[in-house]
Formats: sequence, C-alpha cells, structure tokens
Amino acid sequence: MQDDIGTLLRSFLNNALRKQPQHRIRDFGGYEVGKRRNLHVIEPIARDTADFLCTYLRIRLRGEPASREGVASTVAAALKNVSDEFAYKLTWHSDEAWSTVCNSVAEFLEGCLQIEAKPYDGSLTAQSDYNGWKSWEMVISGETPRGRWRHSWKEKPGDDFIGFYGDACMGRIFKIDLTGSDERWYWLIAADGSPRRGWPAAGFEASARSAACRVERIYFALVAGTGRVGCG
Repeated sequence: MQDDIGTLLRSFLNNALRKQPQHRIRDFGGYEVGKRRNLHVIEPIARDTADFLCTYLRIRLRGEPASREGVASTVAAALKNVSDEFAYKLTWHSDEAWSTVCNSVAEFLEGCLQIEAKPYDGSLTAQSDYNGWKSWEMVISGETPRGRWRHSWKEKPGDDFIGFYGDACMGRIFKIDLTGSDERWYWLIAADGSPRRGWPAAGFEASARSAACRVERIYFALVAGTGRVGCG
C-alpha cells in the first residue's frame, strides 16, 4: 500500500512542479549550470506545490495534521537541495531531470512526514455526485473518449495511459488500489503552464473510460478558453 502512496505522491509532485510558469523554472534553473539562479522563486513554487498536495493527500507530522505552511517549508527545503546541474536541466524540459527532482522531493517528504490518501467518503458510484463535481458535470454512461490513448510505457503495459488529441498530450490516467475494493482511476491534466481557469488539475473517477473523458472535457475547455462555472 505504501508503494501505491509513493507512486501517487510522485505523480502529484510531477504535476504540481511541472505546471509552474516557465519564468519560475528558468529562475530556479539558471541560464547556465550554477549561473544566475534566483533561489527566491523556490518559496512560491513550494507554496503552490503544498496547496496541490494538501488538496489530494492527508499529510501529518508526528501524528498531527501538517499545516500547508509546514508542507511548503518541507518542499522548499528539498528544492534547495537540488544540484545546479539538475536544476539547469529542468529548463531543457528533460524528463530524466524532472523525474530525479520529483523523486528527491518525494523521498524527503516521506522521510519527514506521514502521507496517506484522503479518506474514502463512500460516494464513489457512477450515478452520484462525488469528489467536488456537480450533477451537470458528471461523465454520463454513454460518453466515450475522443482522443487516442496509449500505454504510458510501451515496455511496461498496464493500468497507466497517456491521452493525445492530434499531437497534443492531454493528460494521463492510471489505476491505484487505495481502498481494497472499489475501482478508482486517477487522472492528471498535462502540465503546460497555462491558466487552469478554475478547473482542477487532478482527481479520480470510477473507471478508465470516465477518467479519460474527464481529462478530455477539461482539456477541450482549456483549449477553448472556457472557465469552470456554477461551482460557487
């Protein structure tokens, strides 16, 4: 089970960090290895990341709920430990560098904090409202994905897929058994630094089909410049 939480933590870290504005990534990485790095940008990056993590995970310190400020401080401490070389590689959009940085931050968080999934609320059914979605936003039973979905890793087929519409990556869906009985597919919107317009960047659905449809709904809304409405 802890391996599942570790995978989820790393996926959320990857999404939270990679959706940062490009100018922040450039300030963090510098313009050459170790040159012109602005480490003051770590604090806003850490705050954004902590907000994202605390929305989807239950994080504790010595058995007590950790504050978002505390989580942000921990993320910041881990980011300050990233080498100049890997920080600069982030500006190249290097997947290897991002994976290394996310894993480093995750290991530091796991060493300092207790991290669990948010408790299951019993509302995960295809018919009911759950997880913050309103009734008019639910994925209906006959809805099917419009894009092209393929395994995230060709050499390791499994319950993990990336969705494309043309050449554009829309997002990722993957299955993690966190409840022991109920099927739950997590989804992540591809991080490109664009405004989210009120749409969440991650969540879960009751099936692979509905998770893929959720990613596509949000992707097409963002492409069209449509914000989420009616949720106030």
